[in-house]
Amino acid sequence: MFNYIKNLFVNSKMKMRIKLTNNAILILIILVAGILRLYHLFEIPYTYDEFSALFRTHFNSFSELIEKGVKIDGHPAGIQVLLYYWTKLWGYSEWIVKLPFIISGILSVFIVYLIARKWYNETVALISASFLASIQYTIIYSQIARPYISGLFFSLLMVYFWTNIMLTTHKRFYINSLFFIISSSLCTYNHHFSLLFAVIVSLSGLFYINRQYLTKYIISCVFIIILYIPHIRIFLYQLHVGGVEGWLGKPHNDFLINYISYLFNFTAISCGLSVSLILFGIFNITKKDLKAGQFIMFASWFFLPFLIGFFYSIYVNSILQYSVLMFSFPFLYFILFGHIKPQNVKINLIIVLAVLSINIFSVIKERKHYILFYNSPFTQILADHQKAESLHDDIASVIDSNKKISDYYIRKYHFDTNFTWFDSFLNEKEFISYLEKQSKLCNYLYLGCLSSNNPLTVPIIRDYYPTIELQNDYAGGTTYIFSKSNKKDNNIIEYQDFELKDKKYWSSLDNNKLIDTIYFSGKTSYLIDDNTEFSPIYSRSFDEIIKNKNNFIDISVRAYLPDNYDEIILVASLDSKDKNVFWGGVPFDKFIDSTTTKNNKWISVHHSMKLSDIYLNYHDIQLKVYIWNKGKNHFFIDDFTIELRNGNPVIYGLNEKIMNMRTPPPADEHSNI
Repeated sequence: MFNYIKNLFVNSKMKMRIKLTNNAILILIILVAGILRLYHLFEIPYTYDEFSALFRTHFNSFSELIEKGVKIDGHPAGIQVLLYYWTKLWGYSEWIVKLPFIISGILSVFIVYLIARKWYNETVALISASFLASIQYTIIYSQIARPYISGLFFSLLMVYFWTNIMLTTHKRFYINSLFFIISSSLCTYNHHFSLLFAVIVSLSGLFYINRQYLTKYIISCVFIIILYIPHIRIFLYQLHVGGVEGWLGKPHNDFLINYISYLFNFTAISCGLSVSLILFGIFNITKKDLKAGQFIMFASWFFLPFLIGFFYSIYVNSILQYSVLMFSFPFLYFILFGHIKPQNVKINLIIVLAVLSINIFSVIKERKHYILFYNSPFTQILADHQKAESLHDDIASVIDSNKKISDYYIRKYHFDTNFTWFDSFLNEKEFISYLEKQSKLCNYLYLGCLSSNNPLTVPIIRDYYPTIELQNDYAGGTTYIFSKSNKKDNNIIEYQDFELKDKKYWSSLDNNKLIDTIYFSGKTSYLIDDNTEFSPIYSRSFDEIIKNKNNFIDISVRAYLPDNYDEIILVASLDSKDKNVFWGGVPFDKFIDSTTTKNNKWISVHHSMKLSDIYLNYHDIQLKVYIWNKGKNHFFIDDFTIELRNGNPVIYGLNEKIMNMRTPPPADEHSNI
């Protein structure tokens, strides 16, 4: 590796004519990798995971760091220890903390080139390096100070020295073994999946190595195990408590397809280019070029971590997400492009320029990386609040965000703190009471919230501030300005006022339960008596209603209840044939306070389905909405409304395909940052 770096700059004419031209292509790739990762270096914000790690560096001793900063996290100690000492030396500025990881991302491009060149040829190496340099997957994780791009760097370093042991066993065996042991140990201390990958690679060596060196190789592997012994106690503790990723949902059968799509930036043109390169290689291949053993080995390296993570997530504890497959994914390029024969320099340049151009375009224009990732929702929630206050004198503000992270940005940018924290409301009733009070004082309300905000929040607000005047969408959060004006809204899917006998999509109404002596609007309401378990049911094909999976379905009903009530639930469900896709119910008592029945008040009951959090890859989904009178109560309902609301199309846009994006304004239009 070190000799190769030296040879890049040798000025002999032969090198200039033959070798350096391909080297120049490599230098171009590395420069592009650096530019994509260092772009506006001082403006790259922290993510939630980075804040979480940095908040766990404020300890007075190493032992305290391990007990309170490492064991509770679920990741190995390596990166947390690095951050602990790195921040002590250099401080907490974003670019300083991220710099080692950005460098790791750039170096990974060079190392994957070296590995591919040893196993295949210059062309395969340049293709692999150009993809690694220019896809969003590696760019974004190079800009995040977490154990993912560092794990990729350590894993590739391990594979490089492992490759030297396998292919040139007789050359510098002990030196390569030493660096193989070191880099493998770094993998084991970096992340549990980079540890898994180190195990897979090490086991592969038992089948591949020259039999004369097998014993020495096994001894090298034993040294790796010995170096991991100090960490076993931490690993067993983390395994016992279930690991850090237990909050994840179980993966679905299309996980791998979506993951591979992400590796190609979710763009058809990048996938098309890859297919063209695969076919180009196939049309020129001969039987002598086929290397079945290598193909199987690299295929196992790519697929085994996925399969282990997938089935562990299904049957034990959910841990699988895109980030944990970072350490093994480059070998997909070896599977796809390893059969391509070496090409001349001009062809190599054309291929590399095509890969870089297409991927850079998709990262910037289609994936909107530098807009979405650089506009942190934690910052923008505070910045948009400040801007909203400058636009409207009579505005109340509510913010649902992480307090510790918000405090960091409030101190850094001197943001205004004239707002109410959403978590200060213990329940919906307290929030409703706040809105009733503010609606008498202010004509506008600002809401800034993370993606974790309760979907009921916006429908409840709209009882008092019906119109969404402004909505700004960010990756991970949304900000709104609501007003008391009552503008016409054309997003209503269904409005059942119980004035007509029957309506399409509803089960038949019982005429005897249409009551004209009490109603909220119109002339009649509908009685649900103690012999009725279910209200009339609204049922309709989901595909007729929804065109964008990021929308919300807001359901509301007016209810008039007696003094006694028990277990009344507003239900929405999605069903595909005999399978329930989603079931959600909201109890009426969330919206009932002590004055409701005492003063004979009608109440608004809400249910909201956040479609971006529901797996919808099923055929013939049916939406059903109804009231479940589980407690067999006697009450009246009126104005049953089902409405579509625009969601945030980029809420998960950093690792999902973006649909119908509304581009948020640049950060400098929001604040004085």
